[in-house]
Amino acid sequence: MENTLSCSISIDLNGGDGEIIVSDRKQTLIIAIGLSAITLRNFFSELSDLYTYKKTKFKLEHYGSANYYLFVRDSNIIRVEEVRKPGGRDIYKFNLMEFLLIFEKEFQRFLAKLRKDGVLPLDQDNDFMHPVNKDVTDSFDIFSKNLKQ
Repeated sequence: MENTLSCSISIDLNGGDGEIIVSDRKQTLIIAIGLSAITLRNFFSELSDLYTYKKTKFKLEHYGSANYYLFVRDSNIIRVEEVRKPGGRDIYKFNLMEFLLIFEKEFQRFLAKLRKDGVLPLDQDNDFMHPVNKDVTDSFDIFSKNLKQ
């Protein structure tokens, strides 16, 4: 399968906010995340459930904002609705497997860079609110293993 998607991930390791950008030739989805230590752990868990059909949709909230994202699986398509308060909605559609695989690949690359830079592994005593704490990496590992089965 030729990959038509690109992805980039950036997370402020001091504040915990970040963004995930997924795009193809027609659309660019920018997912703003706050409190990465919580948001990412939940995001990986929800994506795993979506992939394994334990769920067909889930809501990802951006802490500190009324805006949220609704992820809906429709067969081999993932629809992402960016809902803005007080009004407005943008809808993005991607091939589900391409979306999951490019996201998994780029997060692996992000983690590898953190390891290379000496950020990971974290000191166990001080990692609770670190944006890429053990809960996040464990949740990501489960998500990654699910994709490879």
